[in-house]
Amino acid sequence: MRLPKSHSRHQPPKIGTMEGRAFTLIELLVVIAIIAILAAMLLPALSMAKSMGKQAACKGNNRQIILGLVMHVNDFEYYPVYNVDPTVSIENAFWPRTLSPYTGAIWTNKLYKCPDYKGLTLGGNADGAPLGSYGYNANGTKFTPSELGLGGALTKVALAQELADTEGGVLRVKESHVRSPSDMIAIGDAHLIWSSPAIIKGLYDVHISQPTYSGMGLLDINSRDGVQRESWLPSADIIRSTKRRHRGRYNVGFCDGHVEGIPRKRLFSRSHYTLRRWNNDNQPHSDLLHWQ
Repeated sequence: MRLPKSHSRHQPPKIGTMEGRAFTLIELLVVIAIIAILAAMLLPALSMAKSMGKQAACKGNNRQIILGLVMHVNDFEYYPVYNVDPTVSIENAFWPRTLSPYTGAIWTNKLYKCPDYKGLTLGGNADGAPLGSYGYNANGTKFTPSELGLGGALTKVALAQELADTEGGVLRVKESHVRSPSDMIAIGDAHLIWSSPAIIKGLYDVHISQPTYSGMGLLDINSRDGVQRESWLPSADIIRSTKRRHRGRYNVGFCDGHVEGIPRKRLFSRSHYTLRRWNNDNQPHSDLLHWQ
């Protein structure tokens, strides 16, 4: 029996439908181009989201470290010195060691490692400062150790006795010396320095294959300006490495415990408003800057 024409097994495709058609080369290329355009549009957004996630994690680290600093000050009524001089004390202990009872961490733990930091993380010793993510505002706007930052006039000296005066400065900065805690820089992303493989080997007995751009446990306007001046050969690479971290921002914690994300140019500007944030008396002291 013959089937009706409507049930024939060999009907041609209906006009206006995709049945029986394959993609042409041009159509495939158009689809690929559209996908490429969409990917190009999405990648910056994904990169931005990733960067913001790292910045948020860094701010969390900074906030926890700052809270440790606040608890130390509450207990002892003074701020830690930058480190202990081995000629005065048995141990050479830098400020993260002083805060370890409050942070529950040492310098090489995750707390002190910013996820956007690409430099070395090495503990300090009698010859070299700790290399890593975060830095302490020890000196204020003075190039050498002074009573204006948080480290005292002799940031490398800590004695068991109470706060003592020496040559117009103080060994330790008391809590009462900080006039405006909410406007006083304490701890933040360290400014970066250049170190060659020979320097790292000589100071830390660690082998690296190429120069590194690392923080030295210090957040200091004069040291930063010195290593970023145009006449200093590695300055371009230091600036480039700095800009890659948090898209050029510094996460900075203040003495009252809050943390701000500050663009690098604003943080290190020479304005009255910015400079006074480096000093515990809340004055700019621009005359003390080394690199005028």
